[in-house]
Amino acid sequence: MKIAYITNTISGAGGLERVLLLKAGYLAERLKYDVTIITTSYNREENLFYHVSPLIKRISINPDKANKFVYFKSYAKLLNESIEAVNPDVVIICDNGLKSFLLPFILKRKRVLVYERHITKFIKGKAAAPNVLKRVLDKLNYSFMNYSAARFTKFVVVTQHGKNEWDLDNITVIPNPLWFKTENVSNLKNKKVIAVGRHSYEKGYDQMFTIWKKVLERYPDWSLDIYGDYNPDYNIKQMAIDCGLISGINFLPPTTDILEVYRNTSLYIMTSRFEGFGMVLLEAMGCGVPCIAYDCPVGPAEIISNGLNGFLIEDGNTDAFLNSVISLIENNDLRFKMGAKAAKSSETYNIDAIMQQWDTFFKSLL
Repeated sequence: MKIAYITNTISGAGGLERVLLLKAGYLAERLKYDVTIITTSYNREENLFYHVSPLIKRISINPDKANKFVYFKSYAKLLNESIEAVNPDVVIICDNGLKSFLLPFILKRKRVLVYERHITKFIKGKAAAPNVLKRVLDKLNYSFMNYSAARFTKFVVVTQHGKNEWDLDNITVIPNPLWFKTENVSNLKNKKVIAVGRHSYEKGYDQMFTIWKKVLERYPDWSLDIYGDYNPDYNIKQMAIDCGLISGINFLPPTTDILEVYRNTSLYIMTSRFEGFGMVLLEAMGCGVPCIAYDCPVGPAEIISNGLNGFLIEDGNTDAFLNSVISLIENNDLRFKMGAKAAKSSETYNIDAIMQQWDTFFKSLL
């Protein structure tokens, strides 16, 4: 079977890039699919963070960015040319931007189209005073998204909670796969907590720093390591300093040896305002690390069973989050017990089982 993925970029260190390359590689190498990835950010494909299977064909288009009108006209032209050249049986778009919903309207030839949604429908913007114009624009955007989503052959989301956000007859749920299986899990004895993610508003680092400052007041010998690319437009290092955090916190770049990082930590925390799936939670749990996360839309509730393999906290409840962190720091037995259950529960997302779902799904479309 010949399939073509369309995405913004595969060069970054984000969860979408990891999952897309993982699945595409599995389809090409294990299931013998003919796979092409079409990226729409030509100038960002030079340095790849994750491994790309040599069996995957790649096309990068470079739309003219003179203005929005010129960009979308160029985007449609180049995308049509690329898809015509590949002539796939199935086209899958993995781009969370609004332009991704244009695909059913810009392709010149009718094709089997799949939208793969990796983020919540209702993105929380930065806190601001009520804005009537913004509310109107949001309503128009959601109406367009609903109208367009129904025009795809299938609309795939990664969580059941994500499915509940859409009123669609063509929707299905296929979760993200765990990309590794290891017996070498963390012993949960290091006085270290970690968080992994890009430096951006939606990751809720401001909330994290408020909590961590209070943790350090009681346990100054513990440390928090945050892995992610530096973002000058959202300077979380300065945010931490402004919060009074001058020690007990470290900012580190993304690493290709993330499994070793998980194996040397004792707790994972996530204070995101929204997520698509929460792949980092699954990765940490696969290494036997208990997780604490806000019950934000839409991913953590699918992965964490509250009180069993971690703690799922009422969204925005900093006191409850703080108490859960303290509980796992103080109670070694609870931490070890949750860590063992975390490793066990991660097996549900075994890559072979998830990719069998995708294989069945693709074949059903033809």
